[in-house]
Amino acid sequence: MSVFVGRERELAWLEQRLESAVGGKGRVVFITGEPGAGKSTLISRFMLNANLKQPEVQLLGADCSEQFGAAEPYEPFVEAFRGLIAQEQKPGSRWTNLRELAAEVAPSWIEVIPVAGAIISASVTTALELKKGGTATAAPSEEALLFQYTELFFAVAAKHPVVLFIDDLHWADTASVTLLAHLARRIKDKRVLIIGTYRPADVDVTRHPIRQAELELERYGVAEQLPLPPLDAGALAALIEEQLQAPGTPELLEWLTRNAGENPLFFTELLRWLVEQEFARLQHGEWALARVPESIEVPRTAESAIERRLSRLDPEVYKVIEYASVAGNEFDSTSLATLLGMDELALEEAMEPVVSVHRLARLIDTRELPNGDLASIYHFSHSLIQDVLHNNLQGKRRILLHRKMAETLERLYERDLDSIANRLAVHFDEGRIPGRAFEFALRGADRATRVYAHRDAIDLIRRALRNASDDPQKLDALDRLGDASRMIGSFPDALAALSEALELAEARQDRMRALSLKYRLVEVERDHGGTSVDKLREQLAQLADEARELPAPEQLCIILWRLNDLPGRTYVDALTFAAEALQIAQRVSTPALIARAANNLGRVYVFGEEPAGAVPHIQQAVQLYNELNDSIGLGLCHTGLGIVHGRLGAYANAIEEFGAALKHFEKAADPVNTALVLNNLGVTLTCLGDWETAERRLRESMRIAERLNAAARVLLPLENLSELYYAREEWEAVKTHCVLLLERSRAVGYWSFELIARARMGLALLRSGDAEGAAAEESAAREILAAHPEWFDGKVYYDLLSAELAAAANETARAAAVLEQAESRLADSDLYILATVKLTRARITASHDQHTAAGLAGEAKAIFERIGATVMQQRAQALLATLGEAA
Repeated sequence: MSVFVGRERELAWLEQRLESAVGGKGRVVFITGEPGAGKSTLISRFMLNANLKQPEVQLLGADCSEQFGAAEPYEPFVEAFRGLIAQEQKPGSRWTNLRELAAEVAPSWIEVIPVAGAIISASVTTALELKKGGTATAAPSEEALLFQYTELFFAVAAKHPVVLFIDDLHWADTASVTLLAHLARRIKDKRVLIIGTYRPADVDVTRHPIRQAELELERYGVAEQLPLPPLDAGALAALIEEQLQAPGTPELLEWLTRNAGENPLFFTELLRWLVEQEFARLQHGEWALARVPESIEVPRTAESAIERRLSRLDPEVYKVIEYASVAGNEFDSTSLATLLGMDELALEEAMEPVVSVHRLARLIDTRELPNGDLASIYHFSHSLIQDVLHNNLQGKRRILLHRKMAETLERLYERDLDSIANRLAVHFDEGRIPGRAFEFALRGADRATRVYAHRDAIDLIRRALRNASDDPQKLDALDRLGDASRMIGSFPDALAALSEALELAEARQDRMRALSLKYRLVEVERDHGGTSVDKLREQLAQLADEARELPAPEQLCIILWRLNDLPGRTYVDALTFAAEALQIAQRVSTPALIARAANNLGRVYVFGEEPAGAVPHIQQAVQLYNELNDSIGLGLCHTGLGIVHGRLGAYANAIEEFGAALKHFEKAADPVNTALVLNNLGVTLTCLGDWETAERRLRESMRIAERLNAAARVLLPLENLSELYYAREEWEAVKTHCVLLLERSRAVGYWSFELIARARMGLALLRSGDAEGAAAEESAAREILAAHPEWFDGKVYYDLLSAELAAAANETARAAAVLEQAESRLADSDLYILATVKLTRARITASHDQHTAAGLAGEAKAIFERIGATVMQQRAQALLATLGEAA
């Protein structure tokens, strides 16, 4: 059976109607929707459920067939009659005298469908033959056939409730519609539910009598319509998961929705095509777009359904929407009329049946063009219709139409060509005019980037690259392609584009351009995780020297910031780099550069020993970014402020700042920083003890990073998941995540995360009774620190492990000294970690100095209470209770 998603409300509605019918309140339900909307799938699930939940109900199904000549009278009712009679012959049938009943109340129908013994005759005498006088028996009157069928139907319903389902009523013969109406008018007090499906567009095109019958039955109060609306985003996401047994990424869902609309059939067919052609692949447990198709091969099932609808159009109307397909998925009446050489009123009248009858397009707006003209704006119902029509255009005719459309649009929009640059790029490309295609593709990409439509920008840049005529043009396109690919987290594409651009820049001896490309390659490598941290730091140091030599002050600022983004630098070095960058930015006097430099200096304070010192610098950056209307800059500032509040224990404020940052990054369509903020939210919620929500946020952050193949970005949520499970005292989960963190941090050369993984693994091993394993992890962590002795926040986990091992060896004084030193380093930085260290020190000290232990536990409890860390506050209280102190 077909996948069933997104129609749960409609299924429940039908089941309510069945309950009413079983209780003696008969109804007719007309289910309507376009081809592929899921009418048959809904009915299949309904009939299955009805059979399971109410086995006493008699289920009858019949189809109407598309006719290319004279239709067979009563076709679906003949099929239902046969199905009913055939029930008698099934083993264990509830019927024993159905033939006798039929012979008594519907003798004419017995003649129409003769029964030879227990088997329905293969060579039935049809109603059409009877009406033509093809048998010796006189043809019964139509009235007799109507009344006899109704009598038989109600006689059956008197014994068992009946559901009669008739599919594709838009193909029903007139006699069948008459019989349906006759039957339905009399079912109000019968145990009968009649369900019929039809396509509104097909009914309207042929002026089918089923519409009039439905209106009449609605007036009788026995009929209702159940239209199937398009599936919403949640249902389409569920459809991907049901089809592929794994969820799809938001990017995959967005691409499918944009190209297939919300039609379940077209959506499913296009999804299947993506998988078969390996455009979509399973990555980290999700189906993702591995690459975006440059063109779509319309699935045959969808194409057939669309071609059938198009075949019903008058030739003049077909030509109108055929030319509209040249304009694109959206088109306006003015440019289309010009392309066709038509009077605009004549075009509007030609579009009326396309919209209201055939439903191939929608009128979405009336818009004023830059030249002052008003135009109707139309949109194809979904882009596959436009694809089919456009694919049918071949040869030079297609080329010339695109050229003419480009000329038309340039004339109509000459005052605002940037607003249609993307459309002009397509028309000049299809029209084989590469120079103009390149120009407008990059103009369109710039416009898309300004509104954060990075995927649209990438499509346009790739179009520009195809039309580049020389190396400078190719270099421009590759440069932009690298940046746009990085923005969506497509790091392999970014590396490939920027590397190729660097080769061209160096061949042209363009040192400034090459410098810019080199540090951006380092930036991508940092996120992608393909190069070790030490190697990246070495490369950036060399680039800083090169920037000073050129001189290139703006590039030097960015390189210094990149150095600060890498782990392993000392706090003093970080402050030095950030201060130098701010001085350079102030000398250059570029607001965007100053804003970024101020925020970067604030970030150094955030992660250093004085987090409160970050606030004035970040607030300066906020003011500048607000003036620049820079969403990404503002998002980074709010992230920094959120971390400051978190380290100072003001978690409500931290959550508020992270929420603001998320809004900015979502507006900017920035997945990399979105993942970062979700990670920070997870950390904050862990401290508050809201572990369930924390886990969701951290896993969401990790999914985004994995989706982007950002190996380095995965480390933060993975580390914080291990911290979450440590707080929950789930030692096996801690070990599992520490193993993953160790493997991934070593793969990308991030020694700081390797140290944290070993320290936390040691703590988990010690808590679960493996002191020897914990000591081995402590030894491995010590080796890492020997090569990197500088202090950083993660070192506190090594201190905790060393203290716990010392305490286990009864060296409590040494353990207390290690933790006391750690406390002094944390005094002005992270209150949660500071209180955690105090609580650990209290627990270790309790064995030999209960008074000191009680004081430390009281201090930890007071901090946890002040910052709202309820679970940790309770643990401090429990320790105080064992020490005999008042709460």
